[in-house]
Amino acid sequence: MRTDKPAPLAALSRQWGIRFTRLRPDLPLAGSPERTLWRSVVETDATRLFVLEKIPSRMYARKRQIINTLKQLGEHGLSQIAPYRPDACGETIPLVDHGLWQLCPFMPGIDLERPAYAMHGWRGEAAAAFLTRLHGACSETPAATGSPPFSIAAYSRDLYTTLGRKKPEIAATYRPFIDHLNRTLFPIHDRLPAAFCHGDYHPLNIIWGQRSIRAVIDWEFCGTKPEIYDLANLLGCLGMEDPESLGGAFVQRLISRLRRSGIYSDMSWKALPDLMLAIRFAWLSEWMRKRDLPMIRMEADYMALLLAHGRDFFNFFPAV
Repeated sequence: MRTDKPAPLAALSRQWGIRFTRLRPDLPLAGSPERTLWRSVVETDATRLFVLEKIPSRMYARKRQIINTLKQLGEHGLSQIAPYRPDACGETIPLVDHGLWQLCPFMPGIDLERPAYAMHGWRGEAAAAFLTRLHGACSETPAATGSPPFSIAAYSRDLYTTLGRKKPEIAATYRPFIDHLNRTLFPIHDRLPAAFCHGDYHPLNIIWGQRSIRAVIDWEFCGTKPEIYDLANLLGCLGMEDPESLGGAFVQRLISRLRRSGIYSDMSWKALPDLMLAIRFAWLSEWMRKRDLPMIRMEADYMALLLAHGRDFFNFFPAV
């Protein structure tokens, strides 16, 4: 993300019919800034706060798809999102000063107490409740699931093939994990029940309030995936931060509530440990892109832990 060019506030004020008075760089923004050219909190003359973002032109179509999806989900009862605001002409990504812009409400939250948050049972309840509401909203709006299905099996295999060509020493480290998944998850992947998923559901993409979730952000990877994908990613991220958290109150109440909800099939629950392992290949891709060698090594250690003990861990959570 480039931050050297300030937003043209006068032009943007006219575009949205809102008087923006100043930028608020003192207010930190949650989520990833990497898919924008520029972003900041901006204050209006009525002291309201918005998030203003400038996006690359290559992302226009995808951003429009995400905005439309969030609008549909909001119309069907999913309130914990920050919908993008159309301008005075009804356009959600207008062209202003040779740039593409979007605007949504700023949602202040309470910073996570790291790593203690992973032992907060109420967070597990809240995270499960959101997934249940997302499932319900999607069942009411089939258009939200219209994107082509994402295959973590194909993604992981392609990444491993690329590693084998370009980084054979890293590929050798990750060989036991891909071999395991080739025997277990990948042959059944395309038969797993699929549903619309957030795609990057983890604690840092949640705006937390006092014992509640205010909003879930960063929907760039949303789309049709195995129905239990969001849970698998959330658990994987919790365990990566602190493996002991997988036995903590957050996870216990998360899984217990989702079991009771009945939104996932038995087949999906059985695939969950291996899906957690497979999704770590997507995180490995992130570490490779950043050339983050410590995280590449740490990821291998974590995946070895999941491979050795992941299924044993889930035996502590019988079906209800």
